[in-house]
Amino acid sequence: MNEFPEFAYASLAKVEARQKGFLIETPGKPSFIIPQLELARVLFLHSSYLCRAALTSETLAHEFDVQERLNEGKVIVNVLKLSTFPKKAFDDAGTRRMLAWLLIDRNARKSFESIFRHYKQYSRVNNGWEMWTFSFEPPEMLGWFFTFHGRVDETNNKFFVEEITDLTFHGSLPDRVLFQHDSFKRYENKRNGGTPNGSPWTQRPEEHEINDDETASNNNEPVILRNDTHTINFLGHTQTAKVNEVVDSDKGASNPEPNEVASEEVSSDEPTEGGKLPAADFSGPNDATDLSRMCESRFEAFNHMLELLQKNGVTLLSKETTALPQSGRGQKHLLKNGEPRVICCAEVSFEGRNAYILEVDTSDGVSKLSSKVFRVSGIRLQEVWSRLTESITEKTLSWPTSVIKSEFDEKSVSSVRHPSNEGAGNGNIPTEKLHVWSEKFLNLI
Repeated sequence: MNEFPEFAYASLAKVEARQKGFLIETPGKPSFIIPQLELARVLFLHSSYLCRAALTSETLAHEFDVQERLNEGKVIVNVLKLSTFPKKAFDDAGTRRMLAWLLIDRNARKSFESIFRHYKQYSRVNNGWEMWTFSFEPPEMLGWFFTFHGRVDETNNKFFVEEITDLTFHGSLPDRVLFQHDSFKRYENKRNGGTPNGSPWTQRPEEHEINDDETASNNNEPVILRNDTHTINFLGHTQTAKVNEVVDSDKGASNPEPNEVASEEVSSDEPTEGGKLPAADFSGPNDATDLSRMCESRFEAFNHMLELLQKNGVTLLSKETTALPQSGRGQKHLLKNGEPRVICCAEVSFEGRNAYILEVDTSDGVSKLSSKVFRVSGIRLQEVWSRLTESITEKTLSWPTSVIKSEFDEKSVSSVRHPSNEGAGNGNIPTEKLHVWSEKFLNLI
């Protein structure tokens, strides 16, 4: 990077200036300089586990057994017993998608393994310290899109990329990728299907502070901290899921109280037997992949209703389907078959007014959840989106009344119940009732 003195400034220290970068030149357009470590961070280095795995040649091969069943349109990834990959991280959609891409897509795997090859070839020992200027071979990225920020040198028509915040990319993956491990279980009460009261548990604080001066303990599963540094959007039709074995239980309470509050301090250092703080690792990037085509069958009646609205003069501006995040210890973010539960957001316009219609996936019949109409700006809905979607699955599958009341004007949000019918909770709504359903929406937009 020190080849570009025009970008020398306080935060680009001498040591940092000696890092390697990629130079992208296109005739008639600005040249882009991308630090190699920043690109690798966005593609691969999402957690301390993957950082360690990148510096070995066998970790992924020894800890994951990939079974391709392409004639069935799926791949099964068996997480082996000796794997040290944090098991709780598989609840995160971004973690599953990026790990599936890394394990299955040969383009991604070759690029990831080049990190180890470059490390072995170019590292050196100096006064007892092993040193290496990070480098790797990027994957083929034809048709990929990046959102980033940095600084521009208008005189030389160059742009220095400081941070990549969003990635839209292609990958060679099957329709479904299923992760399996012996510890993936969902306990259900035989009488009511609820999650039973297991052993006492510890409530996590809302925020954690990373203490770099203390080592991590090896006596617990790592606390998974959310990775908010960037967002991914996968341009494919792949669904990923954590396959839970359903275990019957006669135990009663579905929402046991915690027996203590966990420590706010955690350590992302290497876990050791003598470590003092709970170990911590990071989830994958935020997964904003549109699942509309993959989950079309779950919203069949809802989509027919949108078609009726359009016949009555409503314009469908956009429709996006994303996975609901996990909240707390609950499993309501998953369907009964272990696949992600999703939420569909349709932006519509009618007579100069815009609105957003939200429909939660209840295709497994666990709840009769109404639709919601938000007559707010897209910016306002986006500001509350994370808190809103997390709260939907916080305890039971329901709309978070407290969040909606605190964040929106009462007159700007309305509910529309599904037409009364056996199976309506699963989205099975008779054709003859769709007209009445669509008229209710029309009156609220």
